[in-house]
Amino acid sequence: MRVALILALGAGLAAAAPAADFDRAHGLFAQVLKAHVRSGSVDYKALAADRSRLDSYVGALGAVGASELAALGRDDQFAFWINAYNAFTLKAVVDRYPLAPSSQYPRGSIRQIPGVWDRLTFTAAGKPFTLNAIEHEILRARFLDPRLHAAINCASISCPELRNEPYLGDRLETQLTDAARQFAASLARNRIDLTAKTIHASEIFSWFYQDFLKAYAPGGTFAGLSGKDAAAASFLAGFGPAAAAQAIRSGGFRVRFLPYDWNLNDTPR
Repeated sequence: MRVALILALGAGLAAAAPAADFDRAHGLFAQVLKAHVRSGSVDYKALAADRSRLDSYVGALGAVGASELAALGRDDQFAFWINAYNAFTLKAVVDRYPLAPSSQYPRGSIRQIPGVWDRLTFTAAGKPFTLNAIEHEILRARFLDPRLHAAINCASISCPELRNEPYLGDRLETQLTDAARQFAASLARNRIDLTAKTIHASEIFSWFYQDFLKAYAPGGTFAGLSGKDAAAASFLAGFGPAAAAQAIRSGGFRVRFLPYDWNLNDTPR
């Protein structure tokens, strides 16, 4: 009886022991991204064959205590959730790679994974979350910074490029601004025709136009444009190449939204 009691007490103490401090440098994820991401493309085949660090990192995201996460500064929390979204997206793809063909979506598309955004769950800070919950209920709702749309990656060609480094609290402002500038300057995602005075913009600005308007065009208009068009123009005027940004601010542009390419952001073979 005494031995059993000692064992029971020992088990209780082990269960109550705090988890090791979470690595705010996201070292495991840094190794994953450095090894398998090049110019925004992911070598999913190699990652699927060498996934131990990704799995360990995902496990660490789940093991961090909610109170430990809440005790971090805003930027560390923001970085945590951006990295969680990106890591969970990689896991969703790698778990099923190569993705099965589909007649409904492009070959090799994350959209072939049933419920990838609204039904699959991943554990972060001890609780299950869908990708949609992380994006809409945490990232968008809590942090109110539309540059996040240039930082999270949905494993598709038209998404902003996945960086080959994690987001870090002590570098977050610089990293988010750099991601926004890269997204604005990417001809595969946004094109500004100065001659025709036409902005060919990512559909991201259409989907989340309210986020961009609140931050960059709070009156709902910008350079003679309104609504979704103003959302795209105001962001690109703030983060796009200098000559194009100045031209947009001068007015007279129209906006057209580009079709979204849902093909997987896989390394070309």
